[in-house]
Amino acid sequence: MSNRSKYSVVWDFFTQLDDDQAKCGICKTILKVKRSSSTNLIRHLRTRHPTTNLAPHPRAVYVPDPLIDNPDDPVPDPLPSTLNQASTSTLPVSLEVVRPQQLAISNYFQRPISATKRQSLDQQLLKDIVMEYQPFTIVEDPEFRKFVHMLNPGYDLPSRKTVSLLLSNMYNQVHDEIKASSNSNVEFVSLTTDTWTSLKHESYTAITVHFIDENCKLNSHLLSCFKFSEKHTSENLKTSLLEITENWGIHNKIVACTSDNSANISLAVHLCQWGQRFCFAHSLNLIVQSSLNEINETREKVKSIVEFFKRSTNASENFNKMQEQLHFTPTLTLLQDVVTRWNSTFDMFQRFLNLKTPIISTLSNLNRDVQLSLNDWNTLTQSCSILERFKEITIDLSSEKSVSISKVILYSQALKKYITNLPTKDLTPQFNNMLNKLKGELNKRFGANYESNTLLSEATFLDPWFKKYGFQNEKLFQKVKETIISKCKRIVSQIRTTIDQNVNIPVVVKNIRKENSIWQEFDTGVENVIQSLNPTATIIVEVDKYLQEPPISRTQDPLEWWNINKQIYPTVYIMMKKRLCIQATSVPQIPQKRRAPVVEPDKPPTETQSKNVVNHCDGDLEFAAGSVVNGTTNGRPYYAALVMN
Repeated sequence: MSNRSKYSVVWDFFTQLDDDQAKCGICKTILKVKRSSSTNLIRHLRTRHPTTNLAPHPRAVYVPDPLIDNPDDPVPDPLPSTLNQASTSTLPVSLEVVRPQQLAISNYFQRPISATKRQSLDQQLLKDIVMEYQPFTIVEDPEFRKFVHMLNPGYDLPSRKTVSLLLSNMYNQVHDEIKASSNSNVEFVSLTTDTWTSLKHESYTAITVHFIDENCKLNSHLLSCFKFSEKHTSENLKTSLLEITENWGIHNKIVACTSDNSANISLAVHLCQWGQRFCFAHSLNLIVQSSLNEINETREKVKSIVEFFKRSTNASENFNKMQEQLHFTPTLTLLQDVVTRWNSTFDMFQRFLNLKTPIISTLSNLNRDVQLSLNDWNTLTQSCSILERFKEITIDLSSEKSVSISKVILYSQALKKYITNLPTKDLTPQFNNMLNKLKGELNKRFGANYESNTLLSEATFLDPWFKKYGFQNEKLFQKVKETIISKCKRIVSQIRTTIDQNVNIPVVVKNIRKENSIWQEFDTGVENVIQSLNPTATIIVEVDKYLQEPPISRTQDPLEWWNINKQIYPTVYIMMKKRLCIQATSVPQIPQKRRAPVVEPDKPPTETQSKNVVNHCDGDLEFAAGSVVNGTTNGRPYYAALVMN
């Protein structure tokens, strides 16, 4: 047998006797070996000794040096005899040479990837282009192509034209999937909508649908984001809202629409005959903006200093050096407030206070005239303590993945109570005026009748966080309880009517009586009991049992609790899905205030239209398709394209 065959892992378990025989080191069986083939030896190991490890691995082989060793000398032992002695002497350098594993011939050929793998890679490429705002030209970038080829030589990047076609196909696919999911097992949906003006002074409107699915998960999908070129009249807004919801097949499932407080959209929702819910975050922002006018003098001083550091490169450089000298790490920049950006004034004040020492030192070195007095600094500190509460509430209610409508009453009560009980000692005159303005605005917008709002009170009642503990007025709680019982009774009546229409129970009972007269008395008794059942009594028992359970911890998800207990409270569960799907704010629309190019579905999108309709929430990538909007052109409907944060 040639020396080459001895490099096989088989020879770890066999000893060669002669050219055509080998002895197994485990069972001592002598086997025949034909030429250089080790097939017979491998078969023996696999059948007689299946636990042996036949995985290939490098084998140590001694290779003599022709310049030192005599070819006629015997091969020395790879393990020196000094290893067998209890000696601490230095070991000699190893003479082992590891032969590399021979590569298979398939490694020298480029194997094409499967169609399934290619489709998966194409999908990921599209997601990267959409979510990371990559241009279509990235597929033609030489370095990017080399990088992809190094990762997978069998994958060829699609061309720019192919990418645009794949993007259009993905849109259609996602559109159909979302439309099917929102029409199959969904009974109630709510909408959020908002309209804004882009940097190019173009008006856009976005509409998002929210619903609780059969697994008791709150879902949100962007239905449309479109350029609104017509006048913003209530009639035009109503037409657009109805057109989009009818196209998606959800117009008869809408229980409420959340929007800002403008009169035109409010009237449009009323004309659509939907429930109206004003955006709670918009109301908070209006309250804050109105109250900030009372400290406008201090606010303008802060804005002018921030603007000075923003415009002057010399001042900005000195400011950064001053932070380093004072060990403010990492170095930060000042923030400027924006009228249309909520909580931006609080962010500006908070950053300004945190960098108070570097700001004062830098302004002093630059001989800047604008300085804040001690009264101004106290006003900033006291204002931040109030504005921070408004920011916390806005952030908490801005989530699309958790229940928010049931918290509105509690938050409105908490804000009024917090500001009323705030100590008035040592307050600056400016902040005292701001505080009084806040009290007046809160009472104006969230007055005594705010708790009696039907949507808010019922949502609070149906949230296992609150139940009756979310109400300060016992009479109001009892009134809401009666309303819930009345609506649950109608739900039971509708269910029974549907069953009676689908199943002709009296005929079945009549036939049973004829064939089995012995059961006649029993059937009559059961029928009388069923007819005597009072739906109101059944619902009262269910609601009372629900209220008797203690409220759950705020660390628990209310929807998870309902998913566990939906079989115990089936009718109240239906009411819950109808109310808790409503959003407290239209804030989820705000991230969509970006470029929103219009795309024709019959044409592949261009590079400037590369941002197809995508919805990205709490780290989960969910595609949401745009709907038909704003009429047609040449018989082809348009749909919007955008990307959410």
